[in-house]
Amino acid sequence: MAHVVEVRPHPLPYFTLVLDLPAEFAATQPGQFVMFETTGTLEPYLRRAFSVADVSRNAEGGARIELLGKVVGRGTRAMAGLRPGERRALLGPLGHGFTVPAAGPVALVAGGVGSAPLLLLARGLVERGVAFDFFYGGRTSRDLPRREEFAALAERSGGRFLAASEDGSLGFSGRVTAALAAELDAGHRYATSFACGPMPMLAALAGLAAERGLGGEGALETEMGCGFGACLGCAVPHVSGRFALCCKEGPVFRLDEVRW
Repeated sequence: MAHVVEVRPHPLPYFTLVLDLPAEFAATQPGQFVMFETTGTLEPYLRRAFSVADVSRNAEGGARIELLGKVVGRGTRAMAGLRPGERRALLGPLGHGFTVPAAGPVALVAGGVGSAPLLLLARGLVERGVAFDFFYGGRTSRDLPRREEFAALAERSGGRFLAASEDGSLGFSGRVTAALAAELDAGHRYATSFACGPMPMLAALAGLAAERGLGGEGALETEMGCGFGACLGCAVPHVSGRFALCCKEGPVFRLDEVRW
């Protein structure tokens, strides 16, 4: 069971849910996820998949994890209303995470709440001394939660933070993949890229990466019923012609593995 520590609000509809868990959760890798029981009742019946945004140790030596959420329906609304001390069932850590590189510079590309798994990855890159530029995009400036943390981590790594908003209210005016393309046009080069966000964003990034010879991995956002391969609800088309289960073979895939 997960014990609720706090719900940290961001500009609505975003929030961070902080949970205490057994010590083994401290080994969670960037890109892995958990299946969380949102209400503690039979409705909604299925748990929801959330990337683990951050991991630390609590005062008792157990694990403390953070989930970045966005209120879009009954389940996430219930999560945002949780109070300290409440308990919820949680399954994880699940899936395969990012392949953390030994050298950079690298490009991290996030779309809105899809930034979650890139926070833990960014911390790992800073610890390894790998420089990265963080490209963070959303529809408006309000759709870039926790951007101050990402900016600070990028600076600590020796890289840059580049915001993009589709309405032009913050940073580059346009999609985040266009912001990355502009930097590539300006002569910036990256050893590889890592991304998470809406599927159209990842598809656009995969096309850009193929065109520019930039490798990369993306954490896919798919509907998941179970999280461990039993329901077959998270199948994604693979370039080999088969379907891959996002929960077991992913959620992180190479950008050139998926038939976008």
